[in-house]
Parts: sequence; C-alpha cells; structure tokens
Amino acid sequence: MKNPFDILEQNALNFKLTPISFREIFFIAETPCDIYAQVDGLLKVILHKKAEINTQLLKELLQKKMANLFVMQDDRKLLRLAQQENLTNVTRSLSIGDPLEKARLQTNLLTLNMGYLYEDPTDDNVLNLQVQSAKNLATFLFNKPQIHETLYKEYIRQGHHYIFAQPFLSTLFLLGVMKNSRLYIDKDIELFFLTSYFKDIGMSAIPVEKYNDEHLTDEDKILLASHPTLSVNILKGRVPLPPNHLKIIENHHIYSTLTNQMNLSSKDDPNNIFGFETMMISVMDTVAAMTTDRPFRKAESLFKSLDLIRLLIGEQYPQEFKLIVFYFKNFFKTL
Repeated sequence: MKNPFDILEQNALNFKLTPISFREIFFIAETPCDIYAQVDGLLKVILHKKAEINTQLLKELLQKKMANLFVMQDDRKLLRLAQQENLTNVTRSLSIGDPLEKARLQTNLLTLNMGYLYEDPTDDNVLNLQVQSAKNLATFLFNKPQIHETLYKEYIRQGHHYIFAQPFLSTLFLLGVMKNSRLYIDKDIELFFLTSYFKDIGMSAIPVEKYNDEHLTDEDKILLASHPTLSVNILKGRVPLPPNHLKIIENHHIYSTLTNQMNLSSKDDPNNIFGFETMMISVMDTVAAMTTDRPFRKAESLFKSLDLIRLLIGEQYPQEFKLIVFYFKNFFKTL
C-alpha cells in the first residue's frame, strides 16, 4: 500500500514540473538544475544540479527508458540559458577546430534554440541570438562547401522534429545552389540564407498538434497556409531583412500545388523580388520537405522530388532547373 504522504508529494510534483526534451541535456557539461524522470511509476530526481553529463550517461538513460524528462517550472529558464550560452560560444569560435564538427554542433544548437523561439517568438533576445548565429553559419558554410553533404547526412541522423529541421535543410540546399550559380556576392547570399531560414517562424502561432496531423480540417489547412504572413508579422522590424525579402517570405509557398497562380516575373510592385530568388526558396523548401520523413509519411526519393520540380518550373525556368539538377547530382554523390 502506497504511503499517502508519497501520493501527496507526487501530486504536488505534477503541478510543479514541466516536461523538457531529452535533447535539451545534450551539449552541456553539467546540469544547471535537478532533472526528474519517472522511476518505477514515481517522479524522482535522476540528475542532481551540477551533475556531469557525458555520452555514456546519455546512453544509460536511454537504455533505462528515461527519455521523458522534467524540470521544475522555475528552473526551465536555467536550462535554456545554459544551451544559449553554449550556442553563443560555438558561434564565436566557428573558425577554430574541425570544420565539420563545429558545423554539426552549431546546427544542432541552432535547431534547439529554434525550438525556444517557437515557444515565445516575441522574445527579442532569443530571436537576436538566432539571427546572429545563423548569419555566422551562413558565412561559414559558404566558405566550406566540401562539408555540406556530410553535414546534411549527420544532421538528418539527429532526428530533429521536422518543423525545426526543415528551415535548415531547405536553406542548406539554397546556399549551395546560389553559390554554384555564381550570380550573387557573399552579402546577398547571407540575406537569402536568413530569408529562407526564418520563413516558417509563423508556424509558431499554430498549435503543435497540427504539425503531425495527417487529417486536417479545411479550417486547419487555412491556418497552416497562413504561416508565411504570420512569419512576416513576427519578423518585420525585428530582423535585418529588407522589405523585398519579407515579400519573398510572404510568397514562399508559391509552388505548394501544381497550379501556379502567380506570375513570378511580375515587376509591378518594386518591393517584390519574384523570379529566380522566390522560385528558388520555394523549390528548395519543397525538395527538403519531400526528401525527409514526416510523422505521417516516409520520405520520397530525390529523383521523384526533382521530377515534381521539373513539372513546376521546367518550362518557365529551364536553365535554372538544369542548375538545380546539376547541384543535386553533385551534392548527393553517394545516394
């Protein structure tokens, strides 16, 4: 028979604790607060404050099926601050050490911080850290094309939720194609990197459960389709993107269906950058989405993805389509 005092204590803990991702204890040397998990049906401290964290410990926790972790609600910010300090330090030292290892760590920390940004997209400190870190990563990856393919494969293996992984994957592809095109200077590519990377931040205004739902109502579909406009509303005046780049974000789902209802060559609005840039951001988003798993479907092949892209842009942008195909043939050398 359970001690009634234990039951009361457990009930009290349920109100004081908040869940965290297992990934949130990666990349830090010690815990900034007590970490809880369920042990024999009871919530208990499994890692005390300042406990050392290493690869062996993480493996043991997974083997014991202790991946569902909790912290006190007031301590949640301590864990977030520890990871953000880690991101800041890695961002400042990207050029030091093994390039692939640094890029791997940076992309994982950025994705973790993207999750924090989704929790509160109005937090200027979180947004500014994400912007500065993404800018540094853009410059770093622009100068290190030789690590892109391996970085992509290692990032995929990390198994981030697609809503946080998609921005990086599509932007990595965009960076590669734009670099190969030889049409843009470094500063231009940095701006397009940020445009692509933050284009989906409006998804933060949409209930999380909708991300994985295969059977959406018409109202849900309308809500999801509104995220480009929501992204612009969140970013406007807060990030270093010109109005025409915000316009690209607003139109980045121009190819969400086979019916192209917008003339991408239109120049009536001087704030619009239609044509190659809008098309490319939309297309790279489509390829990244199709070639990665979703909770409700498996990934499609690169060949099938490019076949769809051919239908979407092949007639209007034949030379650009050839550039895309050439890039992916070289990018996925071993696929």
